[in-house]
Amino acid sequence: MKEFNDLFVQKNVEYIQFCFTTILGEFKSVEFPSAIWKQMEEGTGIDGSSLGFLKTEQSDMRIIPDLDTFRITPWDSRTGSFICDITDNNGKPYPTCPRGILRKQLDKALNLGYAFVTRPELEWYFLTKDLEPADTGNYMDVYPTDSLYFLRRKISDSLLNSKIGIKTIHHEVGPGQHEIEFVPLAALHQADNVQIAKMITKFIAYENGLIATFMPKPLSSEAGNGLHIHQYLTKNGINIFLDKEKGISDILRHYVGGIQKYIDDISLILNPISNSYKRLIPNHEAPIYDTWGIGNRTALIRVPGYEKSARIEYRAGDAAMNIYLGTAVLLAAGLEGIQKKYEPKEPVNANVDDLTKEEIRRLDIKEIPRSLEKALYGFEKSDFIKKILGKEMKKSLLKLKRKEFEEYKEAIKSGNEHNWEIDNFLNC
Repeated sequence: MKEFNDLFVQKNVEYIQFCFTTILGEFKSVEFPSAIWKQMEEGTGIDGSSLGFLKTEQSDMRIIPDLDTFRITPWDSRTGSFICDITDNNGKPYPTCPRGILRKQLDKALNLGYAFVTRPELEWYFLTKDLEPADTGNYMDVYPTDSLYFLRRKISDSLLNSKIGIKTIHHEVGPGQHEIEFVPLAALHQADNVQIAKMITKFIAYENGLIATFMPKPLSSEAGNGLHIHQYLTKNGINIFLDKEKGISDILRHYVGGIQKYIDDISLILNPISNSYKRLIPNHEAPIYDTWGIGNRTALIRVPGYEKSARIEYRAGDAAMNIYLGTAVLLAAGLEGIQKKYEPKEPVNANVDDLTKEEIRRLDIKEIPRSLEKALYGFEKSDFIKKILGKEMKKSLLKLKRKEFEEYKEAIKSGNEHNWEIDNFLNC
């Protein structure tokens, strides 16, 4: 057991936050004085029923800190935090803990000799309190058009101070839209980093009188917010998606084949809300077909063509997803593809949005789910999802998402669709 009391004294840490993630991907926390760390270091109880995990009569759960995740809160040096796993009262991993579900898939990969590395790209909008873009910048603009660069820099400083590695930061396509790309990292702690980055971004925006939203399509006439997930497997520290002679390995190809096979099953996880499907439209670099290709940003799965180290980028996902579950289902599909040697479809190098119906038929391309209803159908009938997420998580998610879908349909009937989505999803 690591000794933290001396560190808390040395760093003047007076409060500790235990942070955890709900089924729907919400980041939550409970706080306590660091003086009682010895009583709390093995976790604390929470009311699972109030968080969507359990029935009221079965509401006791525990959150257990992962001691490797300690950070000092960048805007409050008196407070430190840990990311927690969710367990039952006996310390057994709880079946609807999102972090625990990802751990299981990472353990499966490890048993096959693989480590899983990811590098997300996180997009968001800075909006005014009137929900208008807070700047007029465009893709990779510079000051003064990129007038909020100083907020992006504050966010970057906070991430770096939290020991979260950053590759690039820049203005994105839409007015008020920005992006941070992370450096490659082991997938579990990378998922933690996404949760922390979203929290930091929202906090800094709020402190400066703005709203930061990761909602997939907050502005109907502007580009949507994606959460692109770059990923690869290593074995003994070597990237096994790379083949020095062919460029990409058969393992990469089979991994892609696995994702293509299960795209209908996993779309509800990667695009979990009605607003997600407003982003997935042609000619907006948001893919709508189950394609892959080298250097092709119109494909669902892109193999970047400008780097020596082969990897794939899944481009349809958005930050409304529960990042732990999203990472888990991509890995699980890819691993099955490797184990069963699933062949991917023919790679596409042309602009996918410009393909003719004849070309789409010849390439055996199909649309990915384009609505919450279709994604729900694919999820519900999937044995793959039941195997990966478990019976309880699948059942809980279905119940929550069916209820949400019924509310969405009512909002459409009443002519209140946009306001309903804003009320429910602006804080994604």
